[in-house]
Amino acid sequence: MRIETVRLWEGRDDVELTMFLHLPEGLIPNPVKKPAFIAVPGGAYQSCPRHGGEGDPVAMSFAADGYQGFVLEYSVASRAPEGKAMFPAQLLDMGKAILTIREHADEWGVDPDKIVICGFSAGAHLCSMYAATWQDGMLEEALGCQKAQLSVMAALCIYGLHDYVLQEEFNRTHPNMMSDGRANIPIFGSAHPDKELLEKYSPVLLSNTAMPPMFLAAAADDGLVPAMHTLRMAQRLQELGMPYECHLFQYGEHGFALGRNLFEPFRQELVHGCAQWLPLAKTFLMHLISPETTKAEESPFKDLPLP
Repeated sequence: MRIETVRLWEGRDDVELTMFLHLPEGLIPNPVKKPAFIAVPGGAYQSCPRHGGEGDPVAMSFAADGYQGFVLEYSVASRAPEGKAMFPAQLLDMGKAILTIREHADEWGVDPDKIVICGFSAGAHLCSMYAATWQDGMLEEALGCQKAQLSVMAALCIYGLHDYVLQEEFNRTHPNMMSDGRANIPIFGSAHPDKELLEKYSPVLLSNTAMPPMFLAAAADDGLVPAMHTLRMAQRLQELGMPYECHLFQYGEHGFALGRNLFEPFRQELVHGCAQWLPLAKTFLMHLISPETTKAEESPFKDLPLP
């Protein structure tokens, strides 16, 4: 496996794309192009811990299943040059990562029509925002590319923040580490932005029929980003008639990553039910990659006479 990290912007060492690639070796040819999976860690836009449970381990899990795995480290307050962590800088980082993968698709053995983004917490907000806005022209103009080059096959959002209006109210009524609003300053310029700005960066309010299929998962006992975010996004996708899958687990709190205890991941008795998001997500993606794996079932009620 080839493991390498590349910088996405000239003159910056904080926005990087790390790859875990299956490439031909020796006498064993491998001409099949593989789906690309981009893991996008969380960190409240303050940090982006690639080596934590939401970065390398997730990408490597998908790489073990034959994907070409990637981890995106995007603009965050603790690493970006002054002013460079303001939204929508992170959307540009995501777009640049996707363009870079497409540019090197042949070299990296990637099927350019099968690129998946998967975010956690703030990373899930970024993926959700990207899913809702990739086609609105801003990225196309800023990155000097064609709209089709920015598309993704699917977006996976794990315990994501989808509605900043909801989160601001939750932070006010349920005191937590984000209640003072300091995390908002580097990305919004204000600890408590006005409602108009909160709505501008709330993907549940921006959802539309150009979004890719979405996979959503969260824990009902999440005390930092309430599961209602995930439920509202699922409701909105249902209203739009867009393909999605939603899983809500009873336990897991916030930051469950692969569902294992972060400090003792080898202890099987510390694995929670939320760990099941991983095989569920892989099945969800398999159905998109290979539609023949799905079989539409006929309604058992279709031939029943009306009363």
